[in-house]
Amino acid sequence: MSEPLPTAPPRVVVVSELTLVAEAVSASLAGADLEAVTMRWPEPHSSARRGLAPRARQGHGPGIGLMINDLDSWSRLRGAWRLIAEIPLQWVVLTSTPHGPMWGAVLEAGAVAVMPGDAHLAAVRAVILSVSRAEEQIAPSERALLTGAWAELLERLERIGQRIHSLTPREHEVLTMLHAGHPVASIAQLLEISPATVRSQVKSVLRKLEVSTQLAAVAAFDDLIAWQRTGPVDVRA
Repeated sequence: MSEPLPTAPPRVVVVSELTLVAEAVSASLAGADLEAVTMRWPEPHSSARRGLAPRARQGHGPGIGLMINDLDSWSRLRGAWRLIAEIPLQWVVLTSTPHGPMWGAVLEAGAVAVMPGDAHLAAVRAVILSVSRAEEQIAPSERALLTGAWAELLERLERIGQRIHSLTPREHEVLTMLHAGHPVASIAQLLEISPATVRSQVKSVLRKLEVSTQLAAVAAFDDLIAWQRTGPVDVRA
C-alpha cells in the first residue's frame, strides 16, 4: 500500500552537474505524482542562486532540493556545499560516494538527508515525502558519526599540510618530483646528486610525513594539492 500524499505534492528542485540526469530524474519524480523542476548547476565563480529556475522559486514553503552529485572530488564537494548553503531548500543528496566523511560534509553544510546514488525511485520518493512532513531523516548518533568523520578528514589534511611545511626545500623538491612520477634514478640525474642521497632524502620525507611508502607520501601530497587548489576555507565556510 503506497504512502498517502500530502494535500499538495511537495515541490522538488532537481540538480546535477549532468543536465540530462537531472531532467531524467525530474521526469521520473513527476511520474510518481510529485511536482519536480530542474535547476542549472551553477558555474564555479557565479552565485548558486542564479542557477535556480523561476518555477522553483514559486509556491509556498521552503521546498525540497534533490542533488545528484558523486562527491568524488574537492571541486564537486565545494559545488555541493555552495548550493546547500546558498539555496534555502531542504536538501536530499544522492551520491555514489561510500558512506563516510563526504556524507558528513554535506550534512554539516545543511543537507537533511543523504542516500546512495543507486537508491530506487520508490525509496527516493519516500524520503522526499518524509522530508515534506518534517520527519527526521538521520538519527542524531549517525549524524554525529558522519560529521565527526568529516572533521577528522579535515584535521588529517591540516596535519599533512603542517608536515609538508616541515620539509626542507630539497626534500620538498624530491617529493614534488616523486609526485610527478620520477623514479629515484631520474631525480638523482635531474638534481645532479647521487641516488644514495636521493634515497636518504626520500626516507626523511617518509619519516616527516609519518608514512611508510613512497606511494603513501605521493597520495598524501596529491590530496593536499587538490584540497588547496579547490580552496579548503571556502569548502567549510
